[in-house]
Amino acid sequence: MEGWGRVPEVATPRMTAAVFGVFFILGAASALSVVVGLEPSPARRQIVVLAVLALLTGAACVGLRNRIGRAVLHAVVSAGTGLIATGVVVVPEPSAALVFAVLLVFIAVDSAVFFAVPAGLVHLAVCVGAGTAALLARGDVAPTQAVALDVALVAVAAVVRILAVRASSASVDPLTGLPNRRGLDQALERAGLAAEREGDGLVVALLDLDGFGAVNDALGHEAGDALLVESARAWRGALPRDVVLARVGGDEFAVLLPGRTAPEAVALLDPLCTDAHRPASGGVAERGRTESASDVIRRADTALYRAKSSGHGRCAVADAELPGRGGSAALARDLAAALREGALDVVYQPVLRAVDGAAPADLDLVGAEALARWHHPEHGPVSPAVFVALAEREGLVGELGAVVLERACRDLRDVPGAVERGLLLTVNVSGLELLDPRYPQHVGEVLARTGWPARLLVLEVTESVVEADSRPALAALRAVAALGVHLAVDDFGTGYSALSRLDDLEARYLKLDSTLTATVHTSPRRARLVRAAAALAQSLDMVVIAEGVEGPEQAQVLGELGCPLLQGYHLGRPGPVEALAGRLRTADDRGRAGSPAVVPLPRRGATTDAGAGAV
Repeated sequence: MEGWGRVPEVATPRMTAAVFGVFFILGAASALSVVVGLEPSPARRQIVVLAVLALLTGAACVGLRNRIGRAVLHAVVSAGTGLIATGVVVVPEPSAALVFAVLLVFIAVDSAVFFAVPAGLVHLAVCVGAGTAALLARGDVAPTQAVALDVALVAVAAVVRILAVRASSASVDPLTGLPNRRGLDQALERAGLAAEREGDGLVVALLDLDGFGAVNDALGHEAGDALLVESARAWRGALPRDVVLARVGGDEFAVLLPGRTAPEAVALLDPLCTDAHRPASGGVAERGRTESASDVIRRADTALYRAKSSGHGRCAVADAELPGRGGSAALARDLAAALREGALDVVYQPVLRAVDGAAPADLDLVGAEALARWHHPEHGPVSPAVFVALAEREGLVGELGAVVLERACRDLRDVPGAVERGLLLTVNVSGLELLDPRYPQHVGEVLARTGWPARLLVLEVTESVVEADSRPALAALRAVAALGVHLAVDDFGTGYSALSRLDDLEARYLKLDSTLTATVHTSPRRARLVRAAAALAQSLDMVVIAEGVEGPEQAQVLGELGCPLLQGYHLGRPGPVEALAGRLRTADDRGRAGSPAVVPLPRRGATTDAGAGAV
């Protein structure tokens, strides 16, 4: 029968201990009521001792219900069976013995409700066996009476178990088997009480599958349901046991992460969001000490919306109090100090030219994407999803972008042969940076100070920036392009309206998001989409860079579909600038001068090279 293989939801150790305690106290009261009618005798004293033991055990269960583990509960229910069976044997009257035997119904209920099979069946079997043996050992109770008691105990256990499972299923999503909205509310209440009691943190996150509506529309609801089930299974297996994963509706899931901070939560959820097979967006909120459950979920939902609007496939962090660190303000101060002191690192992921059948080490290096990394002196590595969102929220994103841009230009300017070979440098730009009217001037000044050629700099903006109806942002991008700097549309394939903006932006590069390229070698439909995107880019004089290349077959197919440039872990992980320099030296040692990076000719009105003095 469904539900017999798991502990019912109500059977938390706290609830189990409390119910056991009440049953012991009631059993003690029943035993004392039997004693009242007995003459003074050794049997009466024995029953009083049994009642006192039951009373003390019950009081201990109730008083220590927050500290009793499940292993102790097994011992408690076994002790209850022993106390009742002993009372059945020692009480002098047959009718009183049957009263004691009826108390075994408490054990039957405990076995059915508070334990999973087979543990519950073991306790029930011991209960029935002990009660039967005790009655028959007396010699004054008919065997048929013992059998009737056994039938009653088993019937009560079966019915109570069915009712408990049915009641628990009201909090379970029938499709995925995860807690539903009601189950989430109950889990959140328990986790909140535990966090307040222990002084630990509690993080609430919402996950939303990217492109789920398209799956339903294109393949039908059965395919959508299969994706939900597979995602639930994979995510549940990837998360720690103490983390609660719930499905709260449609393709939206909730995650409760007790005892963790927002950065730790992001570190756990980032691999789920960036999984090429089931990409998702996430919103993370850390519960404040006085915050209600609805408030923290609302903030997580706001962060989820921000993640989806900024390109999908990432986690966004809501403004939250961060226990143990003095809050987000303290983390922002640490980030500001790291920016001032040059404590942030910049790593570089190679961009390679697609060549049929070539190994990654043999592909021409045509560029590198600069990526910021922050290793906090106390808390270790901080996810970019955390500190970039924090920088945007605390007004530090301009300084962060400036540090990365200048550091990257200086690093690559010092790499021997980088300029001569026309190595492209790509740097991400936040939409908030583009709202600063001084941004184009700042880019020109960085180029002037570092000596990095404008024609070899590519600024990446996400589709969400392209989609945004922001005249200042588009004006800033046009001004930067006028310096001779090239533009790239990043994460293409995750937005919905960027096609109408590509010409307005005058971008030269189109970076296909990993959600579009992940299954290109196994899905003919996805391959056709990539081929169409490559043809569109070619018609607009744009060069395609395919991101998320994770294997040789994927790289091969992407090249055949018209993607001349590739980027991904299969081709090269982000690393220090020395790794790029080493790769260039290796190419020279092999006698391959290589060809310059694929850079389209400038449009009308753009300079051929803004050079060091472009402003």
